Amino acid sequence: MLNCWKRKDKCPYGCKNICNEDTLPLSDAQAGKRIKVCGIAGGRSLCGRMAAMGIYPGVEIELLCGGCGCPCLVRVHGGTLSLGAGMSEKILVTSAV
Repeated sequence: MLNCWKRKDKCPYGCKNICNEDTLPLSDAQAGKRIKVCGIAGGRSLCGRMAAMGIYPGVEIELLCGGCGCPCLVRVHGGTLSLGAGMSEKILVTSAV
């Protein structure tokens, strides 16, 4: 996995993958629901920053507050994070069902 960081075309967490037609940005998701991250539409630095906070493809998060163009509050791995509007638009999610 360490060799993946040396490649310039891909993030080792698969952040360039798009799941399906049901995928939408975190900023458009419904508050109070559990959702699953399926990709991050950003560069290597954003993918790395999100992974360091525990947000990476495949992880389930709970959207506590969001969808109003202001920072989103999410609960991930027992902690609560505030993500700016720009970041939340780049995190692609789908329903966790």
